[in-house]
Amino acid sequence: MEDNNYRHEEFDDCFLCKHPALRHILTGLLIFLGAFMASYVISDWHFKRMYDPVYQMGRMDKAIMNRERNFDRMDMRALKQQEKMERKAFKHEQKLAKTAAQFVHVEKNADTYKIILDLRPFDNNEKNVEIRTQGNTLIINAAGERNLHNHEEVLKFSQAFAFPEHIDTSEITKVREGNNYIITVPYED
Repeated sequence: MEDNNYRHEEFDDCFLCKHPALRHILTGLLIFLGAFMASYVISDWHFKRMYDPVYQMGRMDKAIMNRERNFDRMDMRALKQQEKMERKAFKHEQKLAKTAAQFVHVEKNADTYKIILDLRPFDNNEKNVEIRTQGNTLIINAAGERNLHNHEEVLKFSQAFAFPEHIDTSEITKVREGNNYIITVPYED
C-alpha cells in the first residue's frame, strides 16, 4: 500500500514507532513547553509595559483625573444639599414671619398706641410675653411651643417698636381679652 509515495519499510527501525508511550510523553512535553514559553513571553511583555515610566505616568494621570472628578461630584452634591437646606430654612423663616405678622397688630389712636398680640402661638399664656422699654422703644419678646406630627417646634418672637413721639413708660398698660394681649402705650406730642 502506497499513499502519497509513503513507504513503510523505510521507517520500520524508528525508535518512537517501537515505543508509543514514549511518543505520547514527548508530545505532551513539547505542548507543555510551548504553552510555558507563550505564557512567559506574554507575561514578559506585560511586566515590561507595567514598569514602563511613560505607561505608569499615564495611569497616574488617569487616576488623578478620576479622583478629581469624584471630589467635584462630592462638592456638587454637598453644594446642592446646602442650597436645598438654605431654601428650606428660608421658606420656614418666611412662614414664621408670615405667622408673626398674623398675630401682631398695631393701632394708633389720638393719644395712645395699641399693640394687640395674639397669645395662641405662645401657649395662650401672657406669662410667655416679656415687655421692656428703652427710651422711645418698646421691645416685646415672646416664646411658645407647638407639637407637630413628629417633632416639637419652638416659636420665639422678638419685635422692637420705635415710636416717633415721646412715650410715657410709666403709663403702659397690659390687658388680656380672650386670646388677645393688648398693650396700650400713651404718647405725648
